[in-house]
Amino acid sequence: MTDEGSPHLKSLALLEGLIEEAELDWAVTLDPEPLSRSTGLPESVVVAGLHRRRLPESDFLQQVTQRLEFLRRTRLGPAGRPYTQAEIAHGAGLTPQWFGRFLRGEKAPSLEHAARIEDFFQVPRGFLTATPSQALDRALREKLEEERARQLAELQAFKRKNQLNGFALRGTSPKTRAVMQALLDSIEEDQQDGA
Repeated sequence: MTDEGSPHLKSLALLEGLIEEAELDWAVTLDPEPLSRSTGLPESVVVAGLHRRRLPESDFLQQVTQRLEFLRRTRLGPAGRPYTQAEIAHGAGLTPQWFGRFLRGEKAPSLEHAARIEDFFQVPRGFLTATPSQALDRALREKLEEERARQLAELQAFKRKNQLNGFALRGTSPKTRAVMQALLDSIEEDQQDGA
């Protein structure tokens, strides 16, 4: 079991609740491959975090080096090939020698240098420096917000389609029951169309 103080656990619980409530596909929503790509963590570490197992701890310098190599492997340049050390260094405003020291694990980048490298690769701040739990937490929070936004868009589309400004039931008049029945019929149609 992982440490209860791990940052990603709260976001994981919220996302699991949303998956249950919205009847989302667990395998798609919590697919380790895109979470790995978004965090720089190996899939095995992501899986461990999703199963609430203790996440491996690594030396900070080793972590930065591994994530730099991950970025070079997975974020290709315009020509479809990995960026060279010189291209990254130039793009991040560093000397190739200085950047080479980061890649070899001889020196940890300052927060400013890390931010420049993260900007070059267009990844979130903290990508290189976050602990595994912090990195997974960020990715899960992004997934949670993405799912909430998708659901809100679906609700807004449903309201527009059914010409609803809001929804509240008052009384039990035949007219109210007729409106409610029409709304339920529309929901049922939408679910059948989506199946």
